[in-house]
Amino acid sequence: MPHAPLPTEVFALVTALAEQPGADDIPTRLRASGVTRVSVAVGPVTPPDAPGASPSAPPPPPSPRSRLGTEGILRGDPMTDIASPEQRVPGVPLVTYDPPPPPEETSLPATGSAPPSDALPAPASPAPPGPPAPPAPARPSAGPPPAAAAPAPAPPSAPPPPPVAPAPPAAPPPKRGASTAAAAPAGAPTDPLQELARNPQGPNVGDVLAVLGRQLENAMSANRFEQALAIAAAIVKQEARVTDASARRNYGIALRRMYTKALLKGFIHLMAAPAHRAEAIVALRRGGAEAVELLLDRLIAARDMGERRAAFDALRQMKEGTDQLVQKLDHKDWFVVRNVAELIGELGMEEAVPALSRLLDHREERVRKAAALALAKLGSGSAAEALRRALRDKSPEVRMQVALGVGGRRSNALAMPLVVAIDGEKDEAVQRELVLALGRIGTPDAVQALIKVAQPTGRLFGRKPVALRVAAVEALRLAATAPAVGTLEGLQGDAERQVGAAAREALLELKKRKSDPRGRAPG
Repeated sequence: MPHAPLPTEVFALVTALAEQPGADDIPTRLRASGVTRVSVAVGPVTPPDAPGASPSAPPPPPSPRSRLGTEGILRGDPMTDIASPEQRVPGVPLVTYDPPPPPEETSLPATGSAPPSDALPAPASPAPPGPPAPPAPARPSAGPPPAAAAPAPAPPSAPPPPPVAPAPPAAPPPKRGASTAAAAPAGAPTDPLQELARNPQGPNVGDVLAVLGRQLENAMSANRFEQALAIAAAIVKQEARVTDASARRNYGIALRRMYTKALLKGFIHLMAAPAHRAEAIVALRRGGAEAVELLLDRLIAARDMGERRAAFDALRQMKEGTDQLVQKLDHKDWFVVRNVAELIGELGMEEAVPALSRLLDHREERVRKAAALALAKLGSGSAAEALRRALRDKSPEVRMQVALGVGGRRSNALAMPLVVAIDGEKDEAVQRELVLALGRIGTPDAVQALIKVAQPTGRLFGRKPVALRVAAVEALRLAATAPAVGTLEGLQGDAERQVGAAAREALLELKKRKSDPRGRAPG
């Protein structure tokens, strides 16, 4: 047979060998078929396409695997399983067949091999192994496969498949952070928070904020509020550093998209934990009026002092939306009104003076105390009339709150109402606090009133109570004006030892404060 015979010639050879044995032996039958030499090599059914060649037809889908049979794979060695002639036939060329081993996954258990043929000698010089030759003749790259072109009947069985090539080694697992860097688009920061801290108003700040927005959404979807809080607080802190108008617009747009009511509620929930309180307050301050509304709801619904204090402290630091506080002064629950009144005093909301003045007539003493303290902290002229009413309240606790809250230059208008209240006050503790309030005001009128109180003569058989005079000495120390210091120097040798000792101690304190460059006594 010629080199690379046609499939029809190979099929004719196989048919001749497969016929029922007759009187002729195998060499005779081979010669009768026109065979001069037979050499069989097994290769891939379809050679791989050469570069640039047109793609070959896709292989047919595999047939369902059967639990029976050998799945179409020939078993045994057809050349050695046929008995060889006893004597070598002269003139008959050598016929050899070297099948490759079947794949490991389809091979059968080893049961021994058939005895090799001793009639046909081994080839003198076997060819070195090389790449398997295709069983079909060469064809153009664009043509159909040879099996499809040859209109020959299908062979009785398919040759064994070539050995399966070993799978390529698995790639090593990526290092930590490598997947993120690989998946990130060109120019995107590997760590958005670090990139934002490095350059909060860079040209790509919009892209960085978009990445952080997606991270925050994913954290919220997974109920990881701590991670969402860390992202939001970091963005708010970097926004405070931005001076460029365009960059500030990017921050504003990004934060408006992030700040949902669910996010703010999560921040308020985390605020109860000391570890998250500082960041939660930073993030809530950026929430504006909506955050104030939710904090007020938490203040109203708080079940213990810790929750109320956390909400109260957060509201004290809010800069927007505080106008809602005035509306809460009409709440039906007295403790809500009390908390809101105290908060208004902390925030110094002048617009709340009329509403606070109405609370001085509240039936609950604790509400009146909170309203009086808030009005005293405001200390403005508009609050003076309301404070005069509070100083006449039947409860000494309410009057005490007025005295405790007054102080500073903002309370100048309250000096004379306090002088009048001191003269008519019957409770010694309240009277002492009113005297100290005059010292905190420190105006000339207030100091002149204190000098009169500190003098030994007065009511009660021409002499004043020692405790009241000692309180006046302490108030003169708080005022620390020249007339106040002169009065203290004159009281060092007072007949009342307590008054003289208090005056000397006050002068020593003022001397230490003067020597301290920071304006206060050392230690």
